[in-house]
Order: sequence, then C-alpha cells, then structure tokens
Amino acid sequence: MRTERRRRPLALRALLSGLPLVLAFTVNAPARAADKEPVLTIKGDLRDEVRDNVRVLVGLDDAACQPGPGQKALILRQVRNRSEEAMQALGYYQPDIVPQWRDATGDACFGVTLTITPGPRTKVETLSITFNGEAQQDPAFQNAIDKASLSPGDPLRHDRYEALKRRLQQLLIDRGYAEGSLSTHRLEVDRARHRARVVMVVDSGPRYSVGEIIINEVPLDPRLVNAYLRFASGEPFNNERLLATQQAYMGTSYFSAARLERSKVNADSKTIDVGINLTMRNRWALLTGVGVSTDTGPRLRLGIENRRINSAGHRARAETELSDLRQGVGANYQIPLRDPNTERLDLHTRYLNEITDTRESETISTGVDYIRELPSKWVVTTSLEYLQENFDVADQADHIELIMPGIQISRVHSDDPIYPRRGWRLGVKVRGAHESLASSSSFVQADSWAKLVVPLGKGRLLTRAEVGYTEIDNVRNLPASLRFFAGGDSSVRGFAYESLGPTNDDDEVIGGRHLLVTSVEYDRPISRQWSLAVFSDAGNAFNDFNDYDVERSAGFGVRWRSPLGPIRLDLARGLSGGDTWRLHLSMGPDL
Repeated sequence: MRTERRRRPLALRALLSGLPLVLAFTVNAPARAADKEPVLTIKGDLRDEVRDNVRVLVGLDDAACQPGPGQKALILRQVRNRSEEAMQALGYYQPDIVPQWRDATGDACFGVTLTITPGPRTKVETLSITFNGEAQQDPAFQNAIDKASLSPGDPLRHDRYEALKRRLQQLLIDRGYAEGSLSTHRLEVDRARHRARVVMVVDSGPRYSVGEIIINEVPLDPRLVNAYLRFASGEPFNNERLLATQQAYMGTSYFSAARLERSKVNADSKTIDVGINLTMRNRWALLTGVGVSTDTGPRLRLGIENRRINSAGHRARAETELSDLRQGVGANYQIPLRDPNTERLDLHTRYLNEITDTRESETISTGVDYIRELPSKWVVTTSLEYLQENFDVADQADHIELIMPGIQISRVHSDDPIYPRRGWRLGVKVRGAHESLASSSSFVQADSWAKLVVPLGKGRLLTRAEVGYTEIDNVRNLPASLRFFAGGDSSVRGFAYESLGPTNDDDEVIGGRHLLVTSVEYDRPISRQWSLAVFSDAGNAFNDFNDYDVERSAGFGVRWRSPLGPIRLDLARGLSGGDTWRLHLSMGPDL
C-alpha cells in the first residue's frame, strides 16, 4: 500500500494554484496548426475527461518546434511523467503509456503520439472523516461530505478530494469555528487492489457566536438600518448570513456600498464582532428613460426621486410619460414597514390620457398598495384604488367612477434577469367594484398571465398565455381602461394594437369582458448579440365563450441583446386571410 502524502503530481499543483482539472469545459483539441507548433496525438479507448486532462497537462507549448540534440529524450520523459500524473488525477494508477516520436520535417514541427491503455480505475474504498468538536453536530459539514462524490464505490478523482479539503476548511471559517483546523488529510492508494482510502480529521473546537455588531452612523433611524440585518448578537456565527445582510443593504435605494467584516475575535467570550460600514447614496436623483414599440411609438420618461425624505426612510417619486398614444403624469410615496426588504406601503396618484385607433380615455386614479414578499418569493399586493375615467369607445361616450379593492399574486424566477435561458413568470390579479360602495357599476374581474422560457437545443422556447374574465352584465358598464382588447406587440402579433375584440353594429371594436391569448416562440442565437426567431400567436377578446373567435398569426424576427435589454424586430401576418405583413418593434426583458 502506498500513501500519497508528500509528492503532489502536477495535476494537484494545478488544482492548488486555482487551475481546475480539465473536464467538461475543455475543448477536445485534436489538431493544432500542425505546421507551426508541436502536435500531440492521443490514441486509445479513453473517456473524454481523461483524454482532455492528458492533453492539457502534457502540452507541448513550451517545447521548441525543432528541438536540439539531446532534447528528444527529455521531452519524451516529460510527456510520460505528465501523462501518468494526468491519469492518476482521475484514478488510473496503472496505465500503459507508449510515446512515439515524429521528427520535424521542413516547416512542420515535431510531434508525439501517445498510445494509452488506461487499465483498471481506482475506486474509493473508505471515506473516514472524524470530527472533534462542535462541528460534529453541524449539518453543513455532513452536507459537504454527501456532495463530494467520494463515497465508497465512487471512482477516485484527486480534484474531488482537494475540493472536499477546501470545502471543509472554508466551512470552519464561514461558520465561526475560529479555533478549528483540518489537522489530518491524506489519500492512501493501494495500487495492487485499485482501492483508495480518504482519511481526514477535523478539529473544529467550539463554534463562536456573533458578538457586538458595530454599524457606522448614517442619517437613518437605527430601527430601519437594523431591520436589514439577517443575524443577531448571540446567535452562532454564519458567514452566509453576513452575505445575505450585505445583499439586503445593497438592494435598497439608500446605500451605494455596504462592507461587512469580522472586526474582533474574542477567545474568552467565544464571540466574533462584526463591523458594518455603509455608504449613503445621494438623496435626490433624476430619472430618465427611453423606449420604443409599435404599440405606443417612441416614449420618454422623465422624473425626480427623493430616496430618503426622513430618517424613517420614506421615499417619493414624481414622473411623466410621453408617447404618441399615451401622455401621463404620476406621483408615488413609499413607506417601508417592519421588514423594509419585503414589506412596504405605496401611495400613488396618476393622470393618464390615452388615444388609440380603438378608444380614447382620460383617467385620474388614486390608490394605496400594501406589498409583501413572502418567504417563498411570491409577491402579494393588496390594493384599494379610486378611478375616474372619461372615455369614448366606438359609439359610446361616458363617465365612470369606481372604488376598487383588489389583490395580486405574482412571481418571477429566472437564471438571468435580462436574457434567461430558463425561467418563468406567473401572476393573477382580482379586482372589483360595487354600486353600494360609491361606484358607477358592479363587477368582478380576474386577469392571469404566465410565461415560460426553457432551453431547446442551442436556442430557447418561449411560451406565454393570458386569460381574463369579467363578471358583469354588460361590457358597456366597464370603462375603456378595464375592457379587454387583443392585438399588438405583446398580444397577437400581426394585428394592430388593441384592434381585436367584440364589435358593435358598425363593426367598430368596443372591447370585451373576457380575454384568451397564447403564444409560442423559438429563438436561436446566430452570434453573441443576435438571434433569429419564429413564432405563432393566437387569441382574441370576447364577451361570451360561445362567441370566441380565435385569431391566429405567425411570423419571424430578429433579436439584439442591447445594453438596455433585448430589442425585438418582428414581421407577422394574420392567418385569417387577406391580412398584410405587419412590423412589430419592442424592447424589454423577456420575463
């Protein structure tokens, strides 16, 4: 039996210096430009990960194209030694390696052909990890061991052994074992039996607790500042909670920087003090935004924000929106509550004038929203809104006033906020009004939406759906802004914005009580910034399910990943016959 302790092969030296073994991320680079660089050819029935690791660790980049006398033997010896180390790093301790030399000819460099028979692979026979101290009861350590892939019967890989060592050492630091160390770590390999034994001893000592929390003085109420803490004095030290606290501070509009660090380790009290240094952002900020779509045309947003009106952290914003179809101005006042990261109160008011090919409306709204993010990351918004609207739709001109309580539940989950390869968005909103509560009409309306993004080959499959339902006797009793219309960039492409829905006797669209729209799209990158897409949309607005007349469209487009988010340019055509191709331009995150 041989104990691998002192001599570390080059594979392990690469690991310890931060260079991982070449596994899934290495390109199987068979042939370099053979006329200008030495060529390494590897033959044999080898796994891809083995072949790639040998290629990288052997390498011939540092060799002269035409080595001088006496260098051939040295190069062949280095090639053999490095290839053996590369094989051992993946558990092959008795490979048969035969190197063959090819002399340089003309402008072509020399080459080496390695014929490798890997032999039996060494497997882990025993994983022996002993804990001395309080870490024995800490589940984080057992979780690290379970994920190490070094259980009895697993193939031996030195990178996994080294990774487990580093993980255990890091856990001692991250979880407050200030006196802890990995006192023993060795890998014993029995070459004859092709078995390995991993032995480690973790002397953790006691787990320290959080001591004093020292926060620099900032112009905010200490109760608000402390509300972002994800740990407290006296609880077991946990570096993950420090990172969560840092992210909580940076997720606010108050701070431009948050630095958390261990300020003092006290061996007598077994505590670790934590220092928090916060840097305030400017109180006032100007807001600007531009966008464009074929639904609304170019649009401009201008506003001003006060990020902290008082020491309680209240915030206020006023902004205006200008586009061809929509002009509005609004204000918002936000009050953080018990957990300001997940709970707040929004007071808002808005004036909006909107003119489309289908309708004209002028609305004034005032309301309050109680917004809370649940531990499951679902966001629940409870609202109460007063709406006053003058509108003109087809042959109807009217004035309606409503007091609407409502609730919305939504969540977005993705692997990237701008260009996700996998993610989803889901939400539902229910609101209503009643004539007995100072409203012009009585109704209940539900609107739900869903979107899914999943990888498909080298591209992505994007599907979406929206379903709306209104319980009301007559759609004419709904203001224009609460009726359902279909058609446009984010609805049924190939049709103009809000051009689909029930019509009156003069064939003018008046909007519907219900909505059902679906879409499926596939986009595939053609370069780092550009993608091509094909899609099909279907749906319509309607008043009765028996009269649902689905409109379908299909088209294609291009996508550009701009610094402001994806910009989409689509050509789509309705499939009902007689419709022309329509251009759609839109921008914004996919979810």
